[in-house]
Amino acid sequence: MSKMSPKPLDYELLNENVKKVAYAVKGELYLRALELQKEGKKVVALCQAPFLLDDPNVGLLFPADVISRAKHYLSLNSGGLGAYSDSRGLPGIRKEFAEFIEKSMQELDFFISSSNS
Repeated sequence: MSKMSPKPLDYELLNENVKKVAYAVKGELYLRALELQKEGKKVVALCQAPFLLDDPNVGLLFPADVISRAKHYLSLNSGGLGAYSDSRGLPGIRKEFAEFIEKSMQELDFFISSSNS
């Protein structure tokens, strides 16, 4: 039984979308992810210490959008954050995340890889 040697990959035959793929681990996407991570930590801080929202000076310490998001997420969760919350995540936030993914899959061209570097 003879083995067939693999055919070389011909760049000209690749799908145009594959040709446009960008390795963005340290690029614009990575930098935006870092910004969102910092903002998310501020939102979580307010959610873990909601009494800060009652302080008249909270706007001096946190941006208005962070305050707004913290109030929104707290409104979705009556039990508070911590060890006794649902281990799968807060239902309201899970629902919002699922809706975002569903919408994104309809509107965006993207793919998910099983690994990164």
